[in-house]
Amino acid sequence: MNEAAASLNQQAIASYGGGLLDEAIRLWQEALVLAPEQWEIMVYLGSALKESGDADAAADYYERALALQPGMAEVHYNLGNIRQDQGDLERAGACYQKALALKEDFALAAYNLGNVCRDQGRLDDAIDCYKRAILLNPDHAPSYNNLGNAVKHQGNYEVALQCYQAALIKKPDYPDALYNLGNALYEQQDFAGALPWFDRAKVRDAESRALYCCYKTRQFEDFAARLERHQQHSVHNSPQVATLAAHYAINFGSENRYNFCPQPFDFVRQVSVPELAGEHSDLREQLLSEIRSGGIDERLQGRLHEGVQSAGNLFYRSEPAYRQLADLVRRQFDAYLDHYRNADCELIRSFPAEREFESSWYIRMRQGGHLDAHIHESGWISGAVYLALPTREADSDEGCFEVSVHGDDYPVEEGAGEFPSRVLRLSVGDIVMFPACLFHRTIPFAADEERICIAFDLRPAS
Repeated sequence: MNEAAASLNQQAIASYGGGLLDEAIRLWQEALVLAPEQWEIMVYLGSALKESGDADAAADYYERALALQPGMAEVHYNLGNIRQDQGDLERAGACYQKALALKEDFALAAYNLGNVCRDQGRLDDAIDCYKRAILLNPDHAPSYNNLGNAVKHQGNYEVALQCYQAALIKKPDYPDALYNLGNALYEQQDFAGALPWFDRAKVRDAESRALYCCYKTRQFEDFAARLERHQQHSVHNSPQVATLAAHYAINFGSENRYNFCPQPFDFVRQVSVPELAGEHSDLREQLLSEIRSGGIDERLQGRLHEGVQSAGNLFYRSEPAYRQLADLVRRQFDAYLDHYRNADCELIRSFPAEREFESSWYIRMRQGGHLDAHIHESGWISGAVYLALPTREADSDEGCFEVSVHGDDYPVEEGAGEFPSRVLRLSVGDIVMFPACLFHRTIPFAADEERICIAFDLRPAS
């Protein structure tokens, strides 16, 4: 490094250390003009740009540095972090694998590779990565926590609970582990057991899940007090609280003052997607081929009968068909928001320009298949596109889609009011979008044919 570049580099390091991020970036950029092959400056500059929020530029400098000095495990890891944040799971995974090849004891690289495998629907590979991360760093609580999530998705609740408890031994009061321990009990219908864990967690939707536990265990006085506090002190943006508030109001003849989406049936939208409809659709055939190839792990879904559900998040996979469908759904969602743009409820008013797919998955059902009424607690807008449907008589509802304000075995009191519902008759190529606060189910069908859809949840970006 020549003397002038070295001087600028030292000034940049001092500026960075003093919290002058923009000044440090400017100085490193000037230094790189004078020493264009200096990989150390590229690494510094990449780190500073990432911290400033310019991830694309940071990735570019990391890649330039690695082209000159490919043996830097930490830089491969940092580049993987950026690719993972960008949703490019394939390249992120490759970065973490290179980091591990260069530094076999790199526990965080193993952990993040596990997260990539999880999001790709490769649960066995994710479990192997988390176990490797724990061997390399037995004190890393997130590795135990995420291992618990992965084995839970395979239906092994006993081991999952042990993992969450191990995470809490390593990091007492770890919010994610508290939440996930409560959620594992919640999914096993142990609502009384789950409630104190949600109360301790105080993250994500723990408060709304605690409300659910009170309601399901008929602790109605506690529920009403909690709901009143929530309505007074929180923004009305929880689909689960909206579901509970609506059900409670009908159950007890009270006013529903929760303004997430007080008239949810008005926001159910069903349209045909030209790229998927019709007798011949290349995209539809590509998607069906990908689904039927069996290349994605399945996850346990207790409400699904005579069918399978994919693991991971389909819309963040690398296959072109899934990427194309994700873009189509984004455009349909833009049209959905535009259609309801004048609505006076938090569902529409508070939905930001930045949003993400909380999850996306396929469901394949065979003869007799159905899905019990449920909601998706962590989405705002839920939906599905329909790729294959069983035949039915013109006046039959078999295989159709029903939305309702009642489901999930919510308690119904004697003298309760009417819980409305609506059946949507589907065609191949349709997309249905609706507020996540509505219960929905698939009506059983008798035809010896497959019913295949790709479902998704959209929410404000994290």
